[in-house]
Amino acid sequence: MKKFIIFFTIIFFSCDNMKKNKQTDIDPNELEYVDLIGEFSRKDLSHILYSSWFDKNYESYIVDEESADKIKEYITRDLKIKVIMGTWCSDSRENVPSFFKLMDYLNIKKRNIDLIGLDLNKENPNGDEKTYEIINVPTFIFYKKNIEINRIVEITLESFEKDILKILDGSGYENAYYGF
Repeated sequence: MKKFIIFFTIIFFSCDNMKKNKQTDIDPNELEYVDLIGEFSRKDLSHILYSSWFDKNYESYIVDEESADKIKEYITRDLKIKVIMGTWCSDSRENVPSFFKLMDYLNIKKRNIDLIGLDLNKENPNGDEKTYEIINVPTFIFYKKNIEINRIVEITLESFEKDILKILDGSGYENAYYGF
């Protein structure tokens, strides 16, 4: 019995190491790039095809803690956010990781954030571009009690912290494309 346990332990840990090494031994340049289209999870952005830009931009973003702390009083269970992006898009690659760094700081639950990917034509098979009236990506749509209260389109006007604070406190935020 002891031999069996020792054998099983050796196999288990060697297989676990093989899995870890496979992920780190992969050259992302040898993989065929595929955009994330339709609904996907944040975990999908940790795939080697996306993690290089996601991790770099997440780590480099510095949260404005003073403004972020003001947002906390407006965070409720009924706050939902849809992030509509393109993994091919430079603005999405820069802004989505920054957005998630702020969401992590604010402890926003992952169930309160939906991610939707669009292709190069800013479309997907579900027609989300029409449903959510997308003109540019990324678009961050904020909902309270399932009613849209506002959105950030493509770029922030001041910063994520200050723009989101204006959206949530109702002080009259207008996105970069307001009125178009």
